[in-house]
Amino acid sequence: LAAQLIASALGGKPQSFQNRLLDCAVKGEMQPHDGSMIFHFFPVSASGTPMISLNTAELISRELSGCLGTMFVARDSISRPESPREGYALDVLTQGLYRMRRLSRDLTDCALYENGKLTLFCQQGDLAAFCQKIASQMEDICLAIDIGFEASLPSLPLPCRFDGPKLERVLYHLFSNSIKYTRPGNNIRFSLSVKNESAVISVTDRGAGIPAAILPMLFTKHSEGSASSPLTTGGAGFGFVLARAVCTLHGGTCVVASTEGSGTTVTLTLPLAQEEGASLPLGSPPPDYAGGIDH
Repeated sequence: LAAQLIASALGGKPQSFQNRLLDCAVKGEMQPHDGSMIFHFFPVSASGTPMISLNTAELISRELSGCLGTMFVARDSISRPESPREGYALDVLTQGLYRMRRLSRDLTDCALYENGKLTLFCQQGDLAAFCQKIASQMEDICLAIDIGFEASLPSLPLPCRFDGPKLERVLYHLFSNSIKYTRPGNNIRFSLSVKNESAVISVTDRGAGIPAAILPMLFTKHSEGSASSPLTTGGAGFGFVLARAVCTLHGGTCVVASTEGSGTTVTLTLPLAQEEGASLPLGSPPPDYAGGIDH
């Protein structure tokens, strides 16, 4: 297989294949690029089909969206709560609705990625300003729950072609995980730098860390675990899958380093030089992942 892939790369031809990696069935795609080989791996069942059926994911997402729309309307019709307890209950309901909406979108996008159909809508922008906006929002949240927040961001513009809505979702996933597992009094650190013509974004926390047994399956957690498995504790596991998917489609990487009991660092890289063909046609807005509501 290696000889076939190298021969194809030397001939400038992409090649698809199926194999096993870390005892997991995967579908692979190799694309030659500037003297290198770029590999994409998608987890599949033993028969070679994607773990998530795209048709099933879209049907579930559509049903969820319809139900959530009705529930949001019902929530908005509730008058101002008369007591702190009622206000708290309404807040819990609202947060649950937002999480279900995000889960619906994540399910569809993971299925699209595993089926090789997830696309980017990249536009030229200032990555430094983009990260600064997110940092300002996260700092307010962290301070409110007694978690320190440090941001190390460049003061000068950092031009880059990127899909803002998808990258925003990835970063909110990472911050959500950090906040969930970081103890009060500890810090979360957010940084943006440039290395080897790539933008490097990192989110570091001093939380519970990720057990060593889970790390090898982190990017297929939604398909490897079960409801009773510790692999799915804390969520369906779509966050890291989407993070790697979005970075890979940008031509970058997503790397997780974690020590149980000490904390986790997630590092994203995005190439600063992007092809024009990745941009949206003029006048076409990016998809609205939040239903018109601020994340």
